[in-house]
Amino acid sequence: MPEKLTEAAARKALPPVRGQTMLWDSEVKGFALRITKGGAKSFILDYRAEGRQRRITIGAWPDWTVAAARQTAKDMKREVDLGRDPMGERQAQREAPTVQEMWERYASEHLPKKAERSQADERMMWEKIILPRFGKMKVAQITHEDVDALHRDITEIRGTPVRANRTIEVLRKAFNLAIRWKWRDDNPASGVRRNPEEKRNRYLNRTEIAALAQALNEHSEPMSANAIKLLMLTGARRGEVLGATWEMFDLENGVWTKPSAHTKQRKLHRVPLSRPALQLLVEMKAAAKAKAEAEGTPPSPYVFPGPTGKPLTEIKRTWVSVCRRAGLGAEVPVLDAKGKPVLDRNGNPKTRFKPDVRIHDIRHSFASILVSAGASLPLIGQMLGHTQVQTTQRYAHLFDDPLRKAAETVGAFVLQRSPEEFNAKEAEQK
Repeated sequence: MPEKLTEAAARKALPPVRGQTMLWDSEVKGFALRITKGGAKSFILDYRAEGRQRRITIGAWPDWTVAAARQTAKDMKREVDLGRDPMGERQAQREAPTVQEMWERYASEHLPKKAERSQADERMMWEKIILPRFGKMKVAQITHEDVDALHRDITEIRGTPVRANRTIEVLRKAFNLAIRWKWRDDNPASGVRRNPEEKRNRYLNRTEIAALAQALNEHSEPMSANAIKLLMLTGARRGEVLGATWEMFDLENGVWTKPSAHTKQRKLHRVPLSRPALQLLVEMKAAAKAKAEAEGTPPSPYVFPGPTGKPLTEIKRTWVSVCRRAGLGAEVPVLDAKGKPVLDRNGNPKTRFKPDVRIHDIRHSFASILVSAGASLPLIGQMLGHTQVQTTQRYAHLFDDPLRKAAETVGAFVLQRSPEEFNAKEAEQK
């Protein structure tokens, strides 16, 4: 007959010769002290839930006292009476997907729908920022406070507020998918306050463009330098240039046809090439053919093949180098993960060159040159491959000077004076 479990009984209980033995409690049905052959003692509770026999471990003796384990057993039996299954819930929690598993499913089901550059960027966010922080945690465990703290750390410690916003956008999408997959019921990334972002419109002037072109001509790595040249000559996106293949170009008629799979707007984009752009491509193709013949290998289908034969994926190092040579930037201190200056072996702060112009600003500069040449917004939109009018509208302010000159011409005609007279009079007043 079972007897009431006591501390003395638990202390005196001897291990069996083999297997395990149970000391059942007379007060709470299903509650017992389990003793293994090795002498380990732990409290368990047997119960039935939804027609299934369950056994759950409460805790080890003497870490748990008999009284504490018995009270826990009573609480668990009360939960069972209310229709819950403590062991099932514990097992479900143990088997619940982690953030690492959420990333793996996200990477296989959602990421391939994005452009290659976006895929690479998001993969870096996951591998460098999200997974080191949350990877081992259960998807259902992540709280709004966890996500908000991550956003704050990226902003303040890394000093990259825009990157912080992008990371939260990626997490928000991933948790929305997790809701669809029934991995959790809410989205902890929703409601995180974004850092303010100021649209930066940087346009290279003629002097800067000339300095940059000279630096590109003198650069030791012609492949990446030529990629930047083509960006300058076409206003194309970086991914469109780096992923370009020779079959996209009709060099005889001077036309670049970008397949929908290679454009951000996912639509075929056909653009004419200028004579300098065409000359660059013709020279590059001839050089690529000569190299392939010399090496006895077939020519690469890519316009900008990398060392492995696949297209170049990054030209940032070349960009920094040519910007330094062109004087487009400045030296800034190198900071550690906590935002503190990194010192060299002599105790002096390390610095790195930071360009004050981005690769994407080449595209803006291309548009500004079109404006100065008298191109209309619809024409600029067609050249850049915009599908939304509001996207091209960002360049509307560049029309101020041409419009002002046109207005001056009208004013001069009305008052029967030449624009030069007005300019001379204005100079005298100043």
